[in-house]
Amino acid sequence: MACANIEGMIPPVVVPFTADGEIDEKAFRTDLRYLIKAGVHGMSCGGSTGEGAVLSDHELRRCLEIVMEERPAGMPVLAGVIRNSTLEVLRCAKTAKELGVDGLLVTPAFYFGSTFAGNFQFFETIGKETRLPIIVYNVVPTNVIGSDDFVKLLEIEEVFGIKQVDPVKHAETSVLCASVDKARIYSACDQLLYGTYVSGSAGAISALVTVAPAMCVQQWNAFKAGDQKTAMDIQRKLLPVVRAYSNRPYPGKVKALLDLQGRKVGMARLPSVMPTGEELEAMKAALKYAGLT
Repeated sequence: MACANIEGMIPPVVVPFTADGEIDEKAFRTDLRYLIKAGVHGMSCGGSTGEGAVLSDHELRRCLEIVMEERPAGMPVLAGVIRNSTLEVLRCAKTAKELGVDGLLVTPAFYFGSTFAGNFQFFETIGKETRLPIIVYNVVPTNVIGSDDFVKLLEIEEVFGIKQVDPVKHAETSVLCASVDKARIYSACDQLLYGTYVSGSAGAISALVTVAPAMCVQQWNAFKAGDQKTAMDIQRKLLPVVRAYSNRPYPGKVKALLDLQGRKVGMARLPSVMPTGEELEAMKAALKYAGLT
């Protein structure tokens, strides 16, 4: 499996909706092109930032089709799958494979949760049925994948990566997996992206990359070049932006931050709500401080 090229800045793309709740395909393509022009290294579609949990199977398929049509040759695309059973995940994952995606970003089942044995069977079955590289999206509070558990999941041929939202678990996992050649640890620790690069991240699959793609690419490139001052300066500029969307529900906050930059992506799907007037003022201030407006 060609996993080595899945690294760097990978934005989880937002899905614009029209006033009647349909996918706004024109706005979607426009924002995908914006991200590509900013120099991102890949794209993820169907994850939390893309409201994947409230997309129908048909909508997820259409979004993936558009991403695959827009991506430059050779750019990796991950299909985010947020579903509550192995059967449902397989249905979406097999569709994604038909479309030619490079890998899956799979959330553990969240409604009932599971045991480690159940999670192992879950990811093993998905791997065997799709033969696609799998990144575990470790974001579910009702079904947390511990660092030691992930090491065991690496016994599954297709599992090669984990997206960590907790900086402590990110650091622990990076150390535990240091001797495993195929292992890749991705960061969604938005307040500490720079720190996770230092601790061994293969890149970020983070809402911050969606909100500020050019700055995140600049930070990653500076880190890789050894320019730690530039990387840290960018982290300081972006921290207020992260604080502006960190509270739940956040899809509407991310969309508002894009809208304030002139990227028209519509409203979040209810019951996720858009920011209040006070929140918008804080967002404007954060974007100005970062130099994004």
